[in-house]
Amino acid sequence: MLAFRETSNASEAVSGTDPGLFLRAVESALLFLFHLNRLLSLFLPAGMLKAMYCSTGYFTYCAFPPMRRRLDDKIRAAMPEIEQPREITRIGRRACCALLMPSLELIILRRCGDSYMRGLRVEGMEHLEAADDAGRGVILVGTHQGANATRIAVMSRLDKAYTPIFLYPGESPVVRYYTSLALFGQELGCDEECPVFWTGQDTVRRVREHLERGKRVGIDIDVPGRCEVEFFGNSAFLADGIARFAIDTGAAIVPFQLLQGRRILEHKLIIHPPIATVTSGDRDKDIRSVMGEVAAAAESMIRNAPGQWMSWFGIRGLWGQERALEEGVG
Repeated sequence: MLAFRETSNASEAVSGTDPGLFLRAVESALLFLFHLNRLLSLFLPAGMLKAMYCSTGYFTYCAFPPMRRRLDDKIRAAMPEIEQPREITRIGRRACCALLMPSLELIILRRCGDSYMRGLRVEGMEHLEAADDAGRGVILVGTHQGANATRIAVMSRLDKAYTPIFLYPGESPVVRYYTSLALFGQELGCDEECPVFWTGQDTVRRVREHLERGKRVGIDIDVPGRCEVEFFGNSAFLADGIARFAIDTGAAIVPFQLLQGRRILEHKLIIHPPIATVTSGDRDKDIRSVMGEVAAAAESMIRNAPGQWMSWFGIRGLWGQERALEEGVG
């Protein structure tokens, strides 16, 4: 699900556009594409659907020069080691496509579930199994990257179901689209005992109890908060619920990502080694230390496939500006 709720980040794509009007237009367009492609998926090959989505993303990148320049500047600032303008363009173009891919991934998983799973490569499952065996709960952490919309269903189909923490739908800038994708994804596979934790719904207590029972939860890293860390060479502020839950319960923090392959039914699930959570007794210091490691893990995962990270558009909302934590996550 989308990480950013600030209308200024979304509306910067079109200079001078009213934020509310722009977001309503974006939501209507996303919903139209979602339902249209659910219909088209009944008749068209999956590869053709992906080509349509990619073409739309490429057109968006080329059709709005102000947005393109801002996006390229953000990528260049975050990864100054990339010196070739062509590579910056490639990442930016793919990032525009990434914004559209969550709905397509869900549609394809619904239509081609068996083939989707056969085309899945899994690396590092032993890290999750070792964390499970410890019996203290697992916090699976990822970014808004790749096939993130299908991670829950894919993990469920691998008998590794987890309960995600999601922004309460009413707090999303695109409520109808957000809700449609959440419900559609839940039908494809989830933890049937506890499908989701919505922020603000007694979340802290319920998540702690869940972890203390040795269960798994999922939290996205690239969410604005108030914990200062280094992220892509700049001071950034991230939500620190990950560190708080890990320190309070002893749960393992396991980074993971589900990346898209070159073909529509090719994916790679990578489960990385757990993040160390050594504590010193100074709670505030420990939270900052753990979140520093979490941010480093997020940056490493994004660098694995920068063109698949949809949050390039909001990275300046993380850099250097403190944001209030969502209730129930901090």
